[in-house]
Amino acid sequence: MSEQPVAWDSEEATIRRPEPTPAALRDALTRLAPSQIPEFDRRLREASTQALTGESIGPLWLFCRSWAQFIEVERHPAVARRQNELLALVDSGSPDTKEAIAEISRIRAWVDAKLGE
Repeated sequence: MSEQPVAWDSEEATIRRPEPTPAALRDALTRLAPSQIPEFDRRLREASTQALTGESIGPLWLFCRSWAQFIEVERHPAVARRQNELLALVDSGSPDTKEAIAEISRIRAWVDAKLGE
């Protein structure tokens, strides 16, 4: 397995990185992965309810962060394809699961670094 995703910083992102707000993330999602909109809306309702009942912004922050991570991967099609291949490998129970998980971890660390910029 390679040490980093195929397109780490060599591939141009398909869209600009959205602001980490529900509205901006939803807009980006409609362009990158429209099939995910129902899940996005469901999770936004859950996070909003949890934030209101728990009187904490934490659930909304986690919601925005997780969708920002998803969108960051999707903005780089080669990285998204590679991550999907790795996830399928893990789901299949392949003997290469340990290496696949390590590469997924490197992708996620790359995403977190990009979002921290």
